[in-house]
Amino acid sequence: GDGSTVAPLDAHTSSVFCATGAGVDAGAGAHGLVVLTNTSTAVVRGVETTVSESGGAPVRQPVTVPALGTSEVEPGNGLPAGATATTFTFDGGGVTGTALVVGAQGWSTAPCASQVAPQWDFAGGSTRSGLLDLSLYNPTAAQAVVDVTFLTTSGTVLDPQAYQGVSIGAGQLVVEGLGAYVQDQAVVATMVQSTSGALVASELDDMVVPSGSGLALVTGSPGTATTWRFAQTTVVKGGTVTLALANPSLDPVTADVTVGLPGASVEPRHVTVPGRTVTALATSGVAGWPLGAAYSLTVTASGPIVVGRTVVAPAGAPSPQGGITTGTTTVAAEWLVPGAGVTGAAPVPGASFRSLAVADPGTSPVQVTVGRLSGGPVLATVQVPAGGVVRIGPKVVGGLEPLVVRASGPVGVEADYVPAGAPGIVSSAGFALGS
Repeated sequence: GDGSTVAPLDAHTSSVFCATGAGVDAGAGAHGLVVLTNTSTAVVRGVETTVSESGGAPVRQPVTVPALGTSEVEPGNGLPAGATATTFTFDGGGVTGTALVVGAQGWSTAPCASQVAPQWDFAGGSTRSGLLDLSLYNPTAAQAVVDVTFLTTSGTVLDPQAYQGVSIGAGQLVVEGLGAYVQDQAVVATMVQSTSGALVASELDDMVVPSGSGLALVTGSPGTATTWRFAQTTVVKGGTVTLALANPSLDPVTADVTVGLPGASVEPRHVTVPGRTVTALATSGVAGWPLGAAYSLTVTASGPIVVGRTVVAPAGAPSPQGGITTGTTTVAAEWLVPGAGVTGAAPVPGASFRSLAVADPGTSPVQVTVGRLSGGPVLATVQVPAGGVVRIGPKVVGGLEPLVVRASGPVGVEADYVPAGAPGIVSSAGFALGS
């Protein structure tokens, strides 16, 4: 399942773990932020504990998140320059966190983890251009030891000695620059496996793309799955969208990539992913697939895999021009969709929802309402056709206030944010709500 959920409202305590990776490789002046969102009707208080990759004593301070509201913190304040990681511990449930990284190359957002796990997987990222960093954060009271393996498109499996038996002490953060040992790989999949203890992992890709640059913050997936979804994918003229399908098993896997588009039938694409390999599928180059229209993507595989999506903007597009998103394995009838910042304190000028998409993976239509977490009138009521997707534009959902999506059946969601050079570069798959 996904590594990010909202703790139940009746939880006595809950934790959120955020590693933004905004260190030296993210460029001068890059910094990390965390937006905390409280879905409960009571103020929630907690403690923020932040550690630096350079070591030293952790910094602890209280944090408060208003009822049905948001708070923004900058965990790196007061710590030496470099990457940081933070644990938020609350005296109740209903709170989740969204990490943002902002720098000269652009900006990106990703969900903070709500669990530690012995395994974290990533599909996508490149060491051929730009810089790719892996953050390993151990928020527990026991030492963790991990092995890191890399899958390539050629079938070569890389397990550099420097990344075997990596020790992460209790409450410590280790950041590994991957380009030194995983060299000249256009697409790489990263597999983190703990041999002792549990941890949280994220990647930060300082991207260099033909049309410019981008910062891609990616939270790992705590396991493989046979079904992966993207509720909203849009290929724009001159841009590219590429799926990375990573197969960590020894046996080949067959994957069907299907498109959900209202009022149209699109031929699925069949892909064979050899064992211990990552395969790239340029969906922007598939004949007969839509150009300029939002559609949902579902990847159904014969064996467990990990799927990521890389979007590159056309030449001349605004910053950032590149981004990476991990697919989701979850569908739900109720979703929290965070804003990319806090109203009055946008992380970058003009930050806002570009759109919100709701995809129905089932065989019957679903009724959907969209509203603000803070309350007020319903913003939109739509019917999503079976196997289709409905996209709601910025005139309805614009701004930074978090949204709540409620449906009559299980759906997937994806929010797209501006500024960005193309849809999908800065996006969020939301958080499933429920007990």
